[in-house]
Amino acid sequence: MDRRALAFVFFFAFVVSALICKSHVGGWNDGSRIATVDALTASRTFVIDGSPFERGLGDKISFHGHTYSDKQPLLPLLGAAVMFAAAPLGITLRHTPGTAIYLVTLFTVGIWFAVGCCYAFAFQRLLGFDRKVAGAVAALTGLGTLALPYASVMANHVPCGAAALAGCYHLVRARRGGRFDAALGGFFFSIAYAFDAASALFGVTVAVLLWGGSLRSALVCCAAALPVIALQAAFNVAISGSVIPTAYNAAVWTGAGPAPLGIGASQMLHPHAPGLYARFLVNELVGDKGLFSFTPLMLLTGYGLFAMWRASAEMRRIALALVTTAAVFVFAIVFLQDDTATANFGERRYVDVFFMSCAALGPGLAAVRGAFGAFLARLLMVSSITIAALGTVNPFAGNVGEWGVLRGVAEFGALAHRAQVQATLDVLLLVGLLVAVVRLTPLGIAAAPSAVPRQ
Repeated sequence: MDRRALAFVFFFAFVVSALICKSHVGGWNDGSRIATVDALTASRTFVIDGSPFERGLGDKISFHGHTYSDKQPLLPLLGAAVMFAAAPLGITLRHTPGTAIYLVTLFTVGIWFAVGCCYAFAFQRLLGFDRKVAGAVAALTGLGTLALPYASVMANHVPCGAAALAGCYHLVRARRGGRFDAALGGFFFSIAYAFDAASALFGVTVAVLLWGGSLRSALVCCAAALPVIALQAAFNVAISGSVIPTAYNAAVWTGAGPAPLGIGASQMLHPHAPGLYARFLVNELVGDKGLFSFTPLMLLTGYGLFAMWRASAEMRRIALALVTTAAVFVFAIVFLQDDTATANFGERRYVDVFFMSCAALGPGLAAVRGAFGAFLARLLMVSSITIAALGTVNPFAGNVGEWGVLRGVAEFGALAHRAQVQATLDVLLLVGLLVAVVRLTPLGIAAAPSAVPRQ
């Protein structure tokens, strides 16, 4: 049984979240959700007009004379539950904002971060790898991707990514005959959608994993997803007059700056020159928002996908689901809205797919051969963890076109100047984590023969 191992993974990931969670609003993205949490707890309404966190906010919509956050409601609802639980202790967003923001973030995003790491562990066990490999993948998923910096703020991408990985895990189990897994898979994918409307793109994952399976599983999966999707649609109608997700509804969106993904569809209606799209793509892959420049570990994931493609039929199906989903996400970012003008640490939307993509890390670690291969794999791990750690200083920071890693170094330098003890402890913790992950990550170890996935 892996219960003890899963409990340890959850505890470790939750402690990491507790160490990095912010006690302040970092930007419009988290501020918009905090404003909704404040409105729900103070006024029992989604209307944020009276919230002090609404001042200067850009991520909002206007409908029938009221102002609302343009964000999906599930994460703020979970945050409001945390605030109701903390109220008897005298902790509120109006009177103790620092403590309140910290607790709301930790007990919403932090818990989902831990859940995602647990599913990363469980997925590797499902694929037939031993606990060492599964533990290494869980650690790398949490520490070596942009999931780490975005677990420190009230953003939706970590919960969305964790829920998507859970959905993927259960649909794979459903194909193996799991009794309730088709329903759990559909439910978790609908939860991912409730966290981030862009995760409707996970329909690609569902289609690939269910294709060729039983019709009953497909129907059960869809039926389990419908209630959450229907509730989300009803919410959209109530605060915007349309079933279209509010962040995509240009008729009500009032934010300044670049429009959210979806409203940027005008790029498709008025196509740019091919050269501009090429620059968008380069920027999203290796530029200042780059997939590989901010998370070099994805190169090892790509190697793992290649290894999966050469393995069993089930492995090929999972690899196909991961590759097509990631490709659709990149396509949507480039053609619906390039994110060059925003000041985030890397491309935050990649966090939606990082949890699922890291499922290929186990096969990648197992496929490493030779001293040079081991050196390169460890280099990718160390660089990814270090870059992700830099992002925790301030995920919502920087200037347009500024390289996020350099901004992270500058932010950490400023932190070291004003809080030398904290900065020293941060460095020591990072070094300790790097040594532990590198030493404990097995390379070139195949799946246990007794647990090889069924074809």
